[in-house]
Amino acid sequence: MISKQHKHNTKNKHGYYFPAVLISIAFSVATFTTILSGGVGCTTLPIAVASAEAVVVDDTTQQQQQQQEEEEDKNIAYDGSDLIEWINSNGGFIHPNARIGLDPTGQYRGVFVKNIDEGGTEKGIGEDELVCSIPWDLIVKPDNYDVRNLEQDNCDAMHELYKQFQLGDKSKYAPYINYLKNQPRGRLPAEWTTAGKALLTNILDQNGNAGLPPFDALNRYERQWLNKCEGEDTELARAAFFQLTSRDEDSLMVPFYDMHNHSNDPKKLNTISWKPEKQGKPFTMYSTRAIAPGEQILISYNRCHGCWFDIDYQDCETRSYGGTDFLFSQFGFVEDYPQFWNLPQYEKEDGSLFDNIRFCLDRNDDTGALFVRRFGDNYSDEEDEIPFDDNVDWFKEELERLLTLERTVKSDDEVKKTMPSYEWDMAWQYAAALVTAMSTAVETVEKMPYDDEDSRDSSSDDSRDKTPSSSDDDSRDNRRPSSSDDDGDEEEDSEDNGEVNVRAQYRAQMKNDAKDEL
Repeated sequence: MISKQHKHNTKNKHGYYFPAVLISIAFSVATFTTILSGGVGCTTLPIAVASAEAVVVDDTTQQQQQQQEEEEDKNIAYDGSDLIEWINSNGGFIHPNARIGLDPTGQYRGVFVKNIDEGGTEKGIGEDELVCSIPWDLIVKPDNYDVRNLEQDNCDAMHELYKQFQLGDKSKYAPYINYLKNQPRGRLPAEWTTAGKALLTNILDQNGNAGLPPFDALNRYERQWLNKCEGEDTELARAAFFQLTSRDEDSLMVPFYDMHNHSNDPKKLNTISWKPEKQGKPFTMYSTRAIAPGEQILISYNRCHGCWFDIDYQDCETRSYGGTDFLFSQFGFVEDYPQFWNLPQYEKEDGSLFDNIRFCLDRNDDTGALFVRRFGDNYSDEEDEIPFDDNVDWFKEELERLLTLERTVKSDDEVKKTMPSYEWDMAWQYAAALVTAMSTAVETVEKMPYDDEDSRDSSSDDSRDKTPSSSDDDSRDNRRPSSSDDDGDEEEDSEDNGEVNVRAQYRAQMKNDAKDEL
């Protein structure tokens, strides 16, 4: 699908590639040093450091990498013309100004608006135009598909796609199925080699610990297909499983639609899709603004996630709540900004849930500076979500652990040789994303003004809320310090004394800044 010189680019949802430079995040020692010297004590944690001796060398690594590169080369010339013709000749519609292929620089694959020299028009695709309509009969779906049940069991869908993979050229979906069967393999974390999985496990600190998300990312095939769905273990079954779980729309496999790249940037995202309201109806996608010639046509893989930019948005075509960690686990890439992070913190003693730290990470388009748009998500009270000192201390411990791991392992060429370069690069890209997210969150909290430094200390709060669904308002009172009078008397309710909460002022400023960014 891509040439060998592009093999370090990052795969999107559908086997296409973003240039690594677009999403790479600096894994900076200086960033760690700044955060870790912020005044809060941080104990060095014992970590499981991967080494040439600790990681099992996979004898097939080089063979697998060579096979992946051959598959990529085999797909690079694919322009989707046979697929588009199949759809259009069977009652479907693909906008005549849309094309499948590489971007003009030849760096990544997606769906683009044709330039004039490619047979397109000067107009491109106008606002509210139909981009595609995929007939029901061309969609691979389970026999028992229920449009009203977005949480339905995917096992029937998995078995159906596997059956079509086995049929191959005899499948009624042959142009689509053959395209899917021809995709590179080994790009999702659950497909990685033993050595690649060991490295990611160490980065996530999941060797006997709860660790960092994504959770259960490395055994999805065994857990879902082999155990839950009682599927057979063949290479073809494995290929079908990973194509479905990285492409389906609530059990629907929709040709052409699933070839679009992802963005949640409101300045880039330019479409909205609609699943069939009932069986027999088509799957449709419309432009939400004018899309110029040469511009990429983008979709969101997790529309309506916790930090969706329009908090009043109602037309969610999916209930996907997954954040940046989910996209990495499910699709194998680190998304560009904005990002939504949900980092559960667990008790060290018994592994029980201590707190969920959720926040929206964004970037200033003009300066490139990162900022926390809000703590919590669109469905929570932000004042209740600003991290405790305990949360900040945990972030600092994780930052120090990751820094130590980066120093001792990332420079170890012997470990690097045990896995395909793609796995190595993506594991460290995700580590860098974690570091950037936690560092920015810590900086944001520590810049917040407080009247009482103890107000963020949760250690003395016996009624501390340990589940995100608790309705005990008192258990989170120490998240929101109140301003006190000049005499230092006991603080009064701001409604009684007319004073404005210091944090509320800062929070309002954060929201105003976020609006300015958008």
